[in-house]
Amino acid sequence: MRSKFPLLAAVLLAVLLAGCGAATNKNGATDAPITFPPASSSGGQATSTASEEPSVEPSESSPAPSTDQEQTSDAKIKELALEAVGYLRERDLGSLVTLIDPEQGLRFSPYPYVNVDTDLSFKPETFPTFKDEKKLKWGEADGSGEPIELTFRDYYEQFVYTKDFADAPQVNVNKIVGTGNAIFNVPEVYPGASYVEFYFPGFDEELDGMDWQSLVLVFTPAGDDWHLVGIVHGQWTI
Repeated sequence: MRSKFPLLAAVLLAVLLAGCGAATNKNGATDAPITFPPASSSGGQATSTASEEPSVEPSESSPAPSTDQEQTSDAKIKELALEAVGYLRERDLGSLVTLIDPEQGLRFSPYPYVNVDTDLSFKPETFPTFKDEKKLKWGEADGSGEPIELTFRDYYEQFVYTKDFADAPQVNVNKIVGTGNAIFNVPEVYPGASYVEFYFPGFDEELDGMDWQSLVLVFTPAGDDWHLVGIVHGQWTI
């Protein structure tokens, strides 16, 4: 029997050591190889590595602002301008009046510089017709400074539809190609407005483009729609 005691003692010692190796941690979970982020030292719970990374600024994580809305707006403005220039070509004032802003009216500017003090403006209910024989003062002639005193028909022929702008080779949205000495101040006079330029680069090759002409239609937003508020004639000025 005595010879069996050392063997029995060895067996008991092995059992005791095995029991210590299976001890549980303070959270009650059996120790195992770490395959997930280690527990935080304060809370004792596993914490995702994503929460430990610094947050990304919105400018870095967010995509660049889409231009789809802007492109859609430009397309709508251009379509409306083509409609309006079609009415001007046909001299269809009745249809043109339906596009005019009822509050601001429609201002006629004989040159790219819009003069709010002298350029005439008409609301839909007071809009002139081609039958009107009364001469109105539309501003001052470039160079001479003489008053532009014309009937509506004559003004229309000299400072509105002077060329077939409905067939202009260039149609530009919110961009002006025709420039001369006169400052184009539409963005200042009509804050938030959009405009469309119908542009002819010239007609006589010997004049090297100095005989360019343009017609600019100005629109201001009105809810989901746009209203016509300005007709600006462009040409080379002294």
